[in-house]
Amino acid sequence: MNLFILAVVMVVILLILAMVAVVWRYIHPPAARRLRKSVLGERQWEYGTQSQIEVTRQILKKRISPLARFSMKEEKESEEVTVLGKQFQAAGYRSESARVIFFSLKTLFTFVLPGIFLLVMLILRPDVKPTIVAYGVFLLAAGGYFLPNYVLNKKVAHRREELSRNFPDALDLLRTCVEAGLSTEAALARVGEEMRIRSRALADELRQVALEQRAGSSRNQALANMAERVGLSDIEAMVSALIQSEKFGTSVSEALRVYSENLRLDRRMKAEEQAAKIPTKILLPLIVCIFPLLFMLILAPPIHNVLKALHGP
Repeated sequence: MNLFILAVVMVVILLILAMVAVVWRYIHPPAARRLRKSVLGERQWEYGTQSQIEVTRQILKKRISPLARFSMKEEKESEEVTVLGKQFQAAGYRSESARVIFFSLKTLFTFVLPGIFLLVMLILRPDVKPTIVAYGVFLLAAGGYFLPNYVLNKKVAHRREELSRNFPDALDLLRTCVEAGLSTEAALARVGEEMRIRSRALADELRQVALEQRAGSSRNQALANMAERVGLSDIEAMVSALIQSEKFGTSVSEALRVYSENLRLDRRMKAEEQAAKIPTKILLPLIVCIFPLLFMLILAPPIHNVLKALHGP
């Protein structure tokens, strides 16, 4: 019986791999690849303006866009669409295909996870009650539908944490560049180049600011757009300080210096707050894990001696 189940599982895995291979060949047919290379040329394909990742993203968007129609909501729900768009921007996804891929994954997970569960239950446990199977299918479908939202929120939180961790260093470097004589626009571009080694997310945000300024937007508008995309209070406060500095004609380097000192002070206070919470957080594991063993080691010998004396001759 075990060999039969193992054989069935192997056949199912081989069928899934075959389906993946067929879908991959459908997305990237050999004839289309040869034609694309012959038209663009090997060197232009490797060093052209459009990267292979972007081309793959566009092809993926075209292939899976029909799946997005099942879970994509209508455009008239402007508030929810705007919130989702802000989440995409906060996570670093600015491509037009991000929304289509997101809803396509929601549809795919909603149907694939219950399908795999049904297949496994039919092969391994065919005698299970239909009620349990129905509950499992419902829970997996709901989990598959909300799984992309959970991953997106985690991506946003991780990116904001990275920005918050590296922003003070970028602010100090920006102040140094401004004090060295660079303009604010040139200093932002320079800091974006230098911070790419440390934080790619922060470098991308500063690069977006530089691109918006080149496109014709003012510096204050570009910085305000960055603060709205990121959604961090530290960056919003820095943008407000720069805008007020330009409005009242004060020194930008002095404003950056004062804000940098305040930011360092806030980070030190947050670190001290986290350190002060350690004794309280460690108290529960100490009570649950260490104290029972300590009581056993201390009280076990006297209790043993007492019981031995009571039951002795």
